Amino acid sequence: MDYRLKVLIILITVISVAAIPIPAFSQAVIGARELSMGSVATALPESDWSIFSNPAMISGTHPGISFYGVRYYGLDELTDLAVALVIPSSIGSVALGAHRFGDDLYNESRLRLGYKHSYLGFHFGMVANYNHLAIGGGYGSAGVLGLDVGIAAMILEGLWLGAKATNINQPAYGEYGNIREELARDLSIGLSYQLSDLVLISTEMVKDIRFPISYRAGFDVRILGGFRGRAGITTEPVTFAGGFGLLSKSWTVNVGVQQHENPLLGLSPAMDFRVSW
Repeated sequence: MDYRLKVLIILITVISVAAIPIPAFSQAVIGARELSMGSVATALPESDWSIFSNPAMISGTHPGISFYGVRYYGLDELTDLAVALVIPSSIGSVALGAHRFGDDLYNESRLRLGYKHSYLGFHFGMVANYNHLAIGGGYGSAGVLGLDVGIAAMILEGLWLGAKATNINQPAYGEYGNIREELARDLSIGLSYQLSDLVLISTEMVKDIRFPISYRAGFDVRILGGFRGRAGITTEPVTFAGGFGLLSKSWTVNVGVQQHENPLLGLSPAMDFRVSW
């Protein structure tokens, strides 16, 4: 395992250099399980939403389609909707994803195509991400293509280390116009440890140039059969989250809720549903 850890550290260093952050907006996590565990996603194994977080963690075993929705602070205008499809094969896993945030006055959309493969215990993936921004009232719209990369490995039994970088090609809206708005670029490094069949613990740190480093941590506990309970916390900003999940062989339902440290902001409820075959 020593060589695997050394090589992974080198790869993370390379990604870190390629992802030297520039002014950008941060992006929220996708997935009710992830949100309820403190928005951890970088090293979360068997995540249905890895195409939106770390493509190296895209499932290589079970095909399936997932649907997600969250309403931030209880406001209709701040609604996220997403769908993801994963198709594993003997030569790697292909994933498709779509995401929309906002309303008719302002909305952001993403179409994502990802590929993940593994070799000698290393998992690596890449996502091509078409971003589209539309502003009502005659202000127009714009689109641009970004590239995300990720790596991961199980360095000890049950212990995953992962890293990902977003928009490494430095895309920006208005690239050839008078207004240039750069897309979010951040780097995250995370760990997840499966203590037993009962408990999964995950933590990570995320850096975006516009904000201090955000530390995130959460856990997932099997309570009874396929019923799981979850909780998590983040810094910068400080948020508290919790939720539960119902799992079976062919379907999964996850429900989560997040509370911002500012008491004036309402709860952010989220739910996702997955069907696998």
